[in-house]
Parts: sequence; C-alpha cells; structure tokens
Amino acid sequence: MQRLLILILLIFISNSWNAQNYSRKKRPLMDLNGNYSMNGWLLSPGLTYMWPNKIKWLGGQKREDTVARGRVGLYLELGRYHIFPEGGAFFNYLDYSIAYKRLSGSETIEEDKLKFKKNYLSANFNLNNIYQLGDRNFIQNSIGTNIDFQLWENGNPSPVNTKRFLIALHYKIGYGIKITEKLFVIPSIETPIINFRQWEKGKSTYGIFNSRYRPIIFSCRFAWLKSPSRGDCPPVYVYPGDKA
Repeated sequence: MQRLLILILLIFISNSWNAQNYSRKKRPLMDLNGNYSMNGWLLSPGLTYMWPNKIKWLGGQKREDTVARGRVGLYLELGRYHIFPEGGAFFNYLDYSIAYKRLSGSETIEEDKLKFKKNYLSANFNLNNIYQLGDRNFIQNSIGTNIDFQLWENGNPSPVNTKRFLIALHYKIGYGIKITEKLFVIPSIETPIINFRQWEKGKSTYGIFNSRYRPIIFSCRFAWLKSPSRGDCPPVYVYPGDKA
C-alpha cells in the first residue's frame, strides 16, 4: 500500500511539472525592442528534383509506354528579408531574392532515352508566417511567386515544349531552428501551386517531352539578425498600455 501511494505521488508530481512546463509562455524568437534591425541578409543553398508526376488530379500524366525519371540539380539563393512592424499579424515577414537553379530529368520510350537540363536565373518573392513551437523552433509557411529566366539548356533532343520565361505561384514549408541569438536555420521544401507562364490550364507541373514533372526545391535557409549601427534609429514597439 505504501509503495502504491508513493507511486501515485510521483505520478502526480510528474504530471504537475509537465503541465507547468507545457503552459509556460514561450520566449519570443526575436526581441522587437530596437536591439536588432528589421531587415537583413539570407542565404539558401539546396538541391532541386524533377518528380515525374503520374497523379492526374495533381496535374500529372500517365503513359504506359513511357518511363520518366527525375534528376538532382543545384540550387543557390541570395536575398534580403524585412520583418513587419510589431512582428506582423498573419504574415510576419517578407523576403525577396535572386537564385540559380537547375531542373533536370529524363524520359525513356522503349530504347530511346531523352534527357534535359534546364538552367534558370530566378527572382523570388515570399510572404512568410511563423508558428512558434518552442523557445528555439518553429514552423514556417510561405506563399510567393518566382519569375524564372532560362539561361541555357542541354538536351537530347532539345526539349522545345517549355517557355524560356516562366512565372509561377509557389508554396513553401520549413522547420526553423534558432541556432544562436542572431542565426536562424530553416530547412524547407518548395513546389509550384499554379503556373501562369507557360500556362497549361492551371497545372502546377511542367510538360517536358511526353511526360509531366513537378519541380521540388529542397533548401536550407540561413538568416542573420543584425544589430543596428550607431546612425540607425530602429523603431521600438511596446504594448499599447505602455505608450503613455
């Protein structure tokens, strides 16, 4: 009986401690009191993959005589971010960037193998929502647009059924980690939602050769907070009751 009471007591103490720990208010990921600038630099290296999409309702296409395969390509992005006043309402910050990306894949019909390697210079714009999970980690949901200009392409034969100038609306989701007080790392995955050019009846996949491929970008964003210089006078945001 005594052992049972001790066990119940230990369970009660453990549950109380867990409840207190769970209900503890999370520390803000960033102080909005003027210690940091509201804008800064970001760098995102990564990889691309052209997923052969055979799911019809996702804009895919299935051909029994065709075997499509994706290939891995390089991705490198450099840009700037701007945090909204008071951390924003739904969207917390925006970013804009320039990136290089390669989209590559192949297609086999019987004994004939076709390959493509498309190299783009991309201009990107995103609106980002932060959902904080803990003191140092969060989920980031982003919606944005990318404007891609094809620099050159290699293929055998040349894949002429895509435009040189592309515009798409994309979605990105990432898991963010606050590494230090000034450094954030956000591994992310991105894919188009809808293509405006080349327009293909609202599809979000690319038609190349006789198959359809979904571009997927795996990237890891590094974003730095910057302390304001002596000449800067960053805004200080306070609670409405403290403005007096």
